Amino acid sequence: MVISVAFIASCRKESSNPEISKDTQTATNEMISEKGQNPDEASLADVAARHNCSSYLYTESNATSQNEILCYKEHADGSLSLEGTYASGGNGVGIFNGLGLDSQGALAVSDNDHLIFAVNAGSNSISSFQVHNDGSLTLAYTVASGGVNPTSLCIHHHILYVLNNTSSSIHGYTVGAGGTMTPIANSNLSLSAANADAAQIAFSPNGDYLFVTERATNKITSYDVDANGLATLNNVLTATGQTPFGFCHARDNYMVVSNANVIAPGVPVPNGASCTSYSGSNAGNLNAQNGAVHNNQSASCWVTRSKYGRFTFISNTGSNSISSYYVSPWGSIYLIHPVAAQGAAPKDIVVAPDNYYAYVLNTAPGSLSIGGYHRSFLGDLVGIGTTTGLPPYAAGLVAL
Repeated sequence: MVISVAFIASCRKESSNPEISKDTQTATNEMISEKGQNPDEASLADVAARHNCSSYLYTESNATSQNEILCYKEHADGSLSLEGTYASGGNGVGIFNGLGLDSQGALAVSDNDHLIFAVNAGSNSISSFQVHNDGSLTLAYTVASGGVNPTSLCIHHHILYVLNNTSSSIHGYTVGAGGTMTPIANSNLSLSAANADAAQIAFSPNGDYLFVTERATNKITSYDVDANGLATLNNVLTATGQTPFGFCHARDNYMVVSNANVIAPGVPVPNGASCTSYSGSNAGNLNAQNGAVHNNQSASCWVTRSKYGRFTFISNTGSNSISSYYVSPWGSIYLIHPVAAQGAAPKDIVVAPDNYYAYVLNTAPGSLSIGGYHRSFLGDLVGIGTTTGLPPYAAGLVAL
């Protein structure tokens, strides 16, 4: 395992913590393994669970003529096979502003895995699909997104919210039986600025708040969500780190945000990306834990986590790589591998439900594919091959 200089420096910075009292490789490994109690590490040995897990992976084509949802089956060895494609009832945007959809959360899955939701950015609509036991989908409903260019959505229990990028707004819906989506009155709310260029919307783990990362303003906007699903503006926070993009909630509800650090859309600062961990998500009041932790990569954008939230993996689109971070019990994050794996303009990334395999959308021309990896100890990723035939403008990646 290669530990970066930034990681060791961070260990010295917090040397008062008994978990990292020695600035040595052994102490570092001991911290990450949590003295043998790290459940994400322990699950790597659970071969039976991996072989008995029947998982499916979904992405959307984002094609301008007809958006489609693609379903892939994950096999015991991590390989994927395309099982079916399903029209979404709307259109994508193809290469929009030269970047494609360029958001995290184009697809979302209901809490019980029975429904999938997708954005149709070219039609200003969102669609719901019923998920069957064999992974196949049935288009249920398509409704207007309440704005222009929907790019990200999220669901908590029966409340769904969508982020409309071009109109810099959000809109809420109540989800009913079979995937019906009923607009929530007065839920069409603006972001902090008309040109926010927002990247992702997601609920806090308890569902009481919504968060939106705004790239152009360098803000993270939060909204309070009441029992009926109606959101109201709560707070506008200046991000710690430049150009907040994707995020996920890791262990103990710490919110890990990637900082792409771009000069202009599609123009990253070379080797200038970072990630930040925030506490306070369930209270709607974010507090950075140990600043912007740099990874010496370019355009860190999409974020996913291991099942138990000890590790986060970041797609660095500008440097064709994936970085891994360890999330500590006290919420600070530490860079383990600046390059845990290689990719080809990697974007959306997900860890499968078996907690062993991970997948990423490779979007570089000539290398369009889904890259497959298996997790290894101490935040490492080992390539297992690629699945070709990915649509050229594919976006969104979820697994269930």
